[in-house]
Amino acid sequence: MGIVEKMATRFAKGSVDNRSIQAARDAYYRRLARNVVARHVAAERSAYEDRNVLEQIIIPFILSRFEPETVLDIGREPSEAFYNEIFEDRELWTLDWDAQRARFGAPDHITDSAANLTNHFAEDYFDFVLMNGVFGWGLNDRDAIERAFAAVHVILNPRGIFVLGWNDTPDLVPVPLDQVQSLKRFTPYHFEPLGGTSFLCDTCRHTYSFYVK
Repeated sequence: MGIVEKMATRFAKGSVDNRSIQAARDAYYRRLARNVVARHVAAERSAYEDRNVLEQIIIPFILSRFEPETVLDIGREPSEAFYNEIFEDRELWTLDWDAQRARFGAPDHITDSAANLTNHFAEDYFDFVLMNGVFGWGLNDRDAIERAFAAVHVILNPRGIFVLGWNDTPDLVPVPLDQVQSLKRFTPYHFEPLGGTSFLCDTCRHTYSFYVK
């Protein structure tokens, strides 16, 4: 029995409160992510380097607080193949427009544009949608951008969360985000561990923006 299950058992017996359960869950998922990353990443990272922020702050918090059962990770690179381990025991789908990247995805992988998400998934299907390194990196056409964010809104569960990772530089912002009409369907989400609805990392002006339906 793991620490979370032990705490839950003690809670049922009246010997521990909700805050203790949540603290145990937070610690469990931080440790899980740290151990998975350590097995696959040898290089030292700063605390707020973009990959470190995603892998050791954002994802563990979402696993703990949102408890997603269905996850969609849009955009896969070689350095992200081990994310499958972090999402183990959940229904994980990956999607990338480049067929060559299928080998870095989950067993349930789709080769297609994010603009076509509703061709593959039902309304309200996912608890957590991550789109990192896609906007401005292949998803560049204005119409496709509008369709992609609109589709994410359709397939996201009303209790779920959408995380958008993007580079806030003129050459990699095909359309200013505040001009993307379909993105306005979402509500910005205050991401507690990073203190706001968006966070600028130490590297390449990489920014994470947080939304709920």
